[in-house]
Amino acid sequence: MMQRYLLVFLAILAAVPAWGQTARITGIVTDSSDAVMQGVEVTATNTSTGVSRKAVSNDQGNYSMPFLQPGPYRITAQASGFKPLSRDGITLVVDQVARIDIRMEVGQLTETVEVKAEATLVDSSNATLGVVVENRRVTDLPLNGRNALALVMLTPAVVSLAGPTNSGFANRGTALSAVSINGGPAVLNNYVLDGGNNNQAQQSDINVQPAVDAVEEFKVQHNTMSAEYGFTAGGVVNVVTKSGTNQYHGTLYYFLRNDKLDSRNAFAQVRAPFRYNQFGGSLGGPLTLPGAYDGKNRSFFFANYEEWRYKRYDNPIFRVPTAEERAGDFSNLRAASGALVTIYDPQTTRANPAGSGFVRDAFAGNRIPANRMDPVAKNILPYYPLPNRPPTDPFTQANNYISNIDENQSMRQFTTKLDHRLTDRNSLFGRYTYYRHRT
Repeated sequence: MMQRYLLVFLAILAAVPAWGQTARITGIVTDSSDAVMQGVEVTATNTSTGVSRKAVSNDQGNYSMPFLQPGPYRITAQASGFKPLSRDGITLVVDQVARIDIRMEVGQLTETVEVKAEATLVDSSNATLGVVVENRRVTDLPLNGRNALALVMLTPAVVSLAGPTNSGFANRGTALSAVSINGGPAVLNNYVLDGGNNNQAQQSDINVQPAVDAVEEFKVQHNTMSAEYGFTAGGVVNVVTKSGTNQYHGTLYYFLRNDKLDSRNAFAQVRAPFRYNQFGGSLGGPLTLPGAYDGKNRSFFFANYEEWRYKRYDNPIFRVPTAEERAGDFSNLRAASGALVTIYDPQTTRANPAGSGFVRDAFAGNRIPANRMDPVAKNILPYYPLPNRPPTDPFTQANNYISNIDENQSMRQFTTKLDHRLTDRNSLFGRYTYYRHRT
């Protein structure tokens, strides 16, 4: 049994940066003549939570708003003698630096300039390359086993080292993390969850794999890394968990796979039992206390619970020794062509009188005498099963045995997250994740 726990409590204050898990908006403010403007108040408001952050342009017209949670935003700007500006359609993703330049127009404060088109957000601040897998793809794309991190394969710089098992259906750790990012070794990728280390050192894999319903988005980063990332000779998988908003949202789900819905293996006598049950739910919203505290625009919660149980029987087909071969009788051991495969006596090894090399004598009748059988081998042979099916090749006895191997696994996890805005500039969040995987 393997149990993994991950606790993160991170205060995002002015002196405690968490660049990798947040986004930043920066830009320059100018007037209609392209002259820079000082003292313009710029406000970024998260339209899901109502949380705002303000900045004032400096003497060079530049402004910057760091530590913004990923999500949809509205930008407003105002200055005396100019029309207030409002710009919608801004969506920030994890670890993004979005440049939004603002152009003010002369006019009265009662007039407003509204920009409705989606903003094209260009990050020219660093050389790091990466692909963001946003919430819509995490929740809508089909996932065998519903493991969000299987979507790292959507990134061009990622190459699977484990083939189809990278879906993480049964093995949620080593196989799932067996990817090469930007040509680097799989064991040196860096997995980050809400700013904390999510690497499991013992197995060199992922410590906790959050449920699909608990993941807001993640970013696969490669190329030149910024200073806050270490422990990587390959890439960084940067995951952000969901937070609550001003609206209550919840999910309930149940996924079933069962052998009753499967076809029988063409080589098996019966249909192998298979059971897979995955279920859970999530709930998030403002943290309010009726009649005491209204958490809208200030306090939010999110919780997710998930469990899956997995049981299956596999039917591998392979070759086992026949009863005659167990007794040393190889008189019917033949190649695929039907030619007899001769068994030679190693005790008759001698130099070849006709030239270089060595020669041996064949066992009489292609049978190994009983007194030449090793007693240890005789004790081991009873643990090998006898053939239980007709071979696919009567000469080689290939595929003369079909086995039933059972596999049982289970997983249980839950995540709780609290976000609270202390002031317009200071906020904090805490998250607790419990993860247990039994095999």
